[in-house]
Amino acid sequence: MQIDIKKLKKMTKDLKLLYVEDDEMARKSMLEMLGNFFSNVSVAVNGQDGLEKFQTTAFDLVLTDINMPRMTGLEMLSEIRKVDRGLPVLILSAYNDAELFLNALKLGSSDYILKPLEHNQFLMALQKVVEQIDLKKQIKNYQKELEEEVTLRTQELYEKLYFDDITPLSSRYSFFEDVKKYEKPTVIIIDIDEFKLFNEIYGIATGNLILEKFGEFILNFAEIRNFKAYRISADEFVLLEEYKENDLEDYQEYITSFFEELSHYKINIGNDFITLEATMGISIHQDNPLGCAKIAFEYAKKKQQKFFAYSLEIDTHEEKKDILVWKDTIKAAIEDKRVVPVYQGIVDASGKVVKYETLMRLREANSQKLITPFFFLDVAMKTKLYDSLSSTVIFSALKLAQETGVVLSVNFTFRDIQNKQFIHSIATFINAYEGLATQLVFEITESESFENYDIVKDFIKRFRAKGVRFAIDDFGSGFSNFEYILEIKPDYLKIDGSLVKNIDTDESSYILVKAIIGFSHKLGIKVIAEFVHNEKVFSLLKELHVDEYQGFYFYEPLEHLS
Repeated sequence: MQIDIKKLKKMTKDLKLLYVEDDEMARKSMLEMLGNFFSNVSVAVNGQDGLEKFQTTAFDLVLTDINMPRMTGLEMLSEIRKVDRGLPVLILSAYNDAELFLNALKLGSSDYILKPLEHNQFLMALQKVVEQIDLKKQIKNYQKELEEEVTLRTQELYEKLYFDDITPLSSRYSFFEDVKKYEKPTVIIIDIDEFKLFNEIYGIATGNLILEKFGEFILNFAEIRNFKAYRISADEFVLLEEYKENDLEDYQEYITSFFEELSHYKINIGNDFITLEATMGISIHQDNPLGCAKIAFEYAKKKQQKFFAYSLEIDTHEEKKDILVWKDTIKAAIEDKRVVPVYQGIVDASGKVVKYETLMRLREANSQKLITPFFFLDVAMKTKLYDSLSSTVIFSALKLAQETGVVLSVNFTFRDIQNKQFIHSIATFINAYEGLATQLVFEITESESFENYDIVKDFIKRFRAKGVRFAIDDFGSGFSNFEYILEIKPDYLKIDGSLVKNIDTDESSYILVKAIIGFSHKLGIKVIAEFVHNEKVFSLLKELHVDEYQGFYFYEPLEHLS
């Protein structure tokens, strides 16, 4: 190792050194040499003195003798390690004793240097430890810069998530965050009648102008009763407030005045003025306020009324019947071994398949038709049937990966991760086949349903140690915890299809996707785009440097590898 004196002086100039030596002559000689490098040296005459100085001052480096009165250098180091396990410590000793050397190593000393000092040997040891200190500082500075960048991007994404991009209202995501805070929420859905006709007649730009103006109307009206106002989809708006007892008559007057004002409200479109009509659904103090408001809205539309309030009388029993039917369907599929894994190719920018995602289907009885999870997964999740479905699909994927050598992505829910016995059986299977772990990517859906991040982190740590890679699925679908992403550092981040599919027509989706890609790449995380359904979307994603692509433009999910 060559000593670069100029570089060494530059790196040591601003470092704080604690030098501990009881021998006055040795101290004087060493300080003359140290003065060539360090401008800030604190001197201690024994281990106890050194420990007291350490407790009151932050040092970058400690240089200490071993054999000293009151407290030895190793005893001092032992006390220091209780507080700071990373502080670099160089040991000086006149004793070439193996036991002392081993004890120094166990306590985390950076080097063990024998007296009398050999000048070049000491400088080599000093250069080595100072370079390590400098590297740690560089890493810390980089982390700080990265954190500042992430904070900035997070704020930008926060604004995209919480505020609507067309109207002055809050967003769908903001509504779902806010409604949790209400003990007895009143939710009113307002939908513009025949809004699609405006888009078809006047064009999308004018349609957006109508949404903007209607949003302003909604906001002004909401302030009368201190409602919060949101746009949760194209032409669907929501008002939210805490229900107050004996408010029903007030609601009646409030809604009546809404329709009265709306009937006189006009929007100027060029040389034309248009008026709007709307339909309302109202939910007052219900466990599922938005769902109940939608039921009331659909009922009002069906009855051709301007509004309707939810009640058990208008709630359909068909949905409850459907749950029972699907429960029996799932159970029969499990018993008849009609739970079918299918595989969808994931490609790189050249269109080459790099891996397959494993997806779940049910085969209809006496048919080759496959049923997607859209119809049955919610029911399965509410019962014990889900565990059998998940186990069947995941173990089928593991066996296929072991038999074929292909790389497979496998989906895990928080419920899967919580199932200790299930996770143990997966670990046992992977351990039985050398190299199998490196063929697997475990996809975790990032959602607010996670109740304990520590369980997820332990799951990732356990399987990452075996060679399994990890992906966060459906990122951007609503719940996006950036702090959590920073903490677990997944190998892949899959952008939700709801954002990807519209990037060729929706500027907001494009901006959000671009920000997610930039955020991920700066953290060294590869990005996979889902729902790539046409050439234009594919081209835009390639321009944004997406790493991998998935969607019907390339492959449909099939029972056999394509």
